[in-house]
Amino acid sequence: DVYGRLEHLARRLESGQRELFRRHRNPAVISRVGSASCVYFSKTEPADWWDILENHDAAFDARYRRALIERGIYHFPVIVKQGSISFAHTEADIDRTLEATDDALRSLTRA
Repeated sequence: DVYGRLEHLARRLESGQRELFRRHRNPAVISRVGSASCVYFSKTEPADWWDILENHDAAFDARYRRALIERGIYHFPVIVKQGSISFAHTEADIDRTLEATDDALRSLTRA
């Protein structure tokens, strides 16, 4: 059940990210379709590119992606670039990603 596994892992990652963004008081929305997702640092999900340009915190996004890479989580370092879960990912990978996200957000909100 490849697609079921991907959906489970992606849903778990999304849920964990939402909780971390809420806990660290970072306005963020996650747009996800199956195993692909994108985090937008804004208060509402963007409807189009103009919405992203006007409301997405691109500077914070760049710092966030860099902080994840520094913690061993490769999240393509281009703002609004989607991330994906593959069949090779495990529950442990999701745990490590969420731990790195928590640490990155803690570091970024102190800065």
